[in-house]
This record gives sequence, C-alpha cells and structure tokens, in this order.
Amino acid sequence: MSLTGVEVPDDTLNNIGLNMVLVVISDEEGKVRVAKVDHPSIPTDQPFLKITAGSSPDTAQAQGGCWKLINGQLVWFNPCV
Repeated sequence: MSLTGVEVPDDTLNNIGLNMVLVVISDEEGKVRVAKVDHPSIPTDQPFLKITAGSSPDTAQAQGGCWKLINGQLVWFNPCV
C-alpha cells in the first residue's frame, strides 16, 4: 500500500479536522515534517493502520485495533476485523 499526501505546516497539529489523517516524520537530521494523507489513497473497507496493544507504562493506548475508511469516514475497530 502506498499513501499519498501533501506537506502541511506544523501548526496543523493544533487544529486537526474531522476525518483528517496526518503523518509526522522525523528525518535523519531530526527535521520534523507533517503530511496530510489524501483520502483517495487510503484503501477502503480494509485496515490501513493497525495498532498493537501495548503493555508498557509509557503506552497511551493499552488496547489494539485498526482504522478503516468506510463510506468516506474513518472508523476504529477493536478488535480489528
């Protein structure tokens, strides 16, 4: 799977809209870039991001699941089916 998107300003993280998928990447020099993923590049009706259940105290989300694009909306499934 290959997602496409456009780079957006860092302050986009302060105002995330509904159904927005952002990717934050730090390169080898530590420069941080934020990209907004184009919905048409997300496969529909199948997991495009799976989250593994964490057991570390540093893990904010203890349970796992996945995100799917269903009828144009991002939907969380737990368990991931």
